Amino acid sequence: MLRRLSSSRGPLVGGALFLIALIAAAVVLVPRLLGSGDEGTGGPVYVEAVAGTWQRINPLYASTNEVDEDLAALIFSGLLRASPDGTLQPDLSELPAVSDAGKTYTFRLKPNLTWHDGVPLTSHDFAFTVARLTEPDFKGPPALADGWQGVTVETPDATTVVVRLKQASAPFLARNATMGILPEHLLSGLSPAALFEAPFNAAPVGSGPFRLVSIDSREAKLAANPASSRGRPGIPTIRVRFYSDYPSAERALSVGEANGLMVRDAETDARLADLRKLKSMKIDEPPRAGYLLLYLNNDQAAFFQDERVRRAISLALDRQAIVQKALQGLATPSSSPIAPGTWAYANEYDRTAPDIATARQLLVAAGWKPQPSTGILVREGAEFRFTIRTDNDPQRVAVAGEVARQLDAIGIKASVASTTFSVLRRDFLSERRYDAAIAGWDTGIDPDPYFGWHSSQMGTAGLNIANFADVVVDSLITQGRTSNDIETRKDAYRQFQEVWDELAPSVVIGYPRFLYIHTDQLKGYQPGVLFTPASRFSDIARWKY
Repeated sequence: MLRRLSSSRGPLVGGALFLIALIAAAVVLVPRLLGSGDEGTGGPVYVEAVAGTWQRINPLYASTNEVDEDLAALIFSGLLRASPDGTLQPDLSELPAVSDAGKTYTFRLKPNLTWHDGVPLTSHDFAFTVARLTEPDFKGPPALADGWQGVTVETPDATTVVVRLKQASAPFLARNATMGILPEHLLSGLSPAALFEAPFNAAPVGSGPFRLVSIDSREAKLAANPASSRGRPGIPTIRVRFYSDYPSAERALSVGEANGLMVRDAETDARLADLRKLKSMKIDEPPRAGYLLLYLNNDQAAFFQDERVRRAISLALDRQAIVQKALQGLATPSSSPIAPGTWAYANEYDRTAPDIATARQLLVAAGWKPQPSTGILVREGAEFRFTIRTDNDPQRVAVAGEVARQLDAIGIKASVASTTFSVLRRDFLSERRYDAAIAGWDTGIDPDPYFGWHSSQMGTAGLNIANFADVVVDSLITQGRTSNDIETRKDAYRQFQEVWDELAPSVVIGYPRFLYIHTDQLKGYQPGVLFTPASRFSDIARWKY
């Protein structure tokens, strides 16, 4: 999905106050929290600071609010869950049996599953959840409902779920079977409007690794669920504390009010340096699954109809330098449309170092030669000049500027034009009225590149905004999304990355990273690729300190 991959939701403020608090707390910090008991539970308490507050703690609505998404990841479970590399693992169900040429999945629920209130969890709860989100008046994100359109759910008994698709879709499991399940016995009979406003959303009952004990405007207290399908969590109690913004959350971390913080917004260089100085804390930099890229209009921009030119631009860029200068070093340089660290990634086709000599050769072969007096590339009397469009995000503007600077060194003149993201998307990208553009693409849990790069998605109704078409790529994408054999899919995506390296439909620059700051006494956390910030909790049951 086309995304801003934005790193800022508001102005960065409070720098001086934050710095004072940081210096004052340099010797006290978080260790005073470690090993302290919690009322009625015993054992250590892990305190996670978050910027923002809760609204509806319900997996059908949570994706619209980051705090809700965090809490839902702790409280609810799906049939399956994604591991840090994107492979699917059992959760409430074992991995399903696949039949009918990939169109039917049969799930067997694990024995003795219960909700946090002790009521047995059955296949009917899953069918109830799907029925709620496919109702015409569903109030949640349309994309969630779209994944279940035309899908039939059957429950032959209390522990069996049969899901029938109209056509085989390998991405279906990752995108839909990981969805949190709702308890029918508490919500049966509610209309979509009533469910959206239900008191349940403020006092949710799930089946996940943690149950909600209490919640108010300041914090949510959660206790380990000993009956969790993932096993009893190693941390008895988690407190999720709500702060008005990231500077406030960071101050809480610095003075020992919190053990962990996921930083999702951009930081100033000064604040980033201060965070790295925190004692008794560790900073992990988990990469996002989404990438930042230079879109090249393959169809409407005459410059980029030639694959040699597109490949030359890709080879000319020093991605590491772009990451360091424009993204504060918080990205993984990459030329691959498949996220590094995921099961489908093929390292051998990921070129991150520039190759200026080959880039120049390709440009000459395409008819572009430097003008003796200016050095600007010229072909048939026309100079190689184009505009890179982007939105107003400072980091993406900086990326566009650094790309333009590097291309200038090989005789290509690029100017940068920015506007709001809505205008960029509506007036330029959706209409394909652009030469080149810096934007982000969110790959999601499954690596399937169909919507972004299959030729059927060209035109204003689709998301192939580069207007790229290639029969080999179409075939590989189709193979990868219709086979449920993981090795077949790996091979299809390996070949897709190989062809991408040759044709350069556009230029992937890198995968931005989050910052997850946590006490250095935390054990069991595995920093992998984050498909959403909340997926940092995918292995929460293994955490200890």
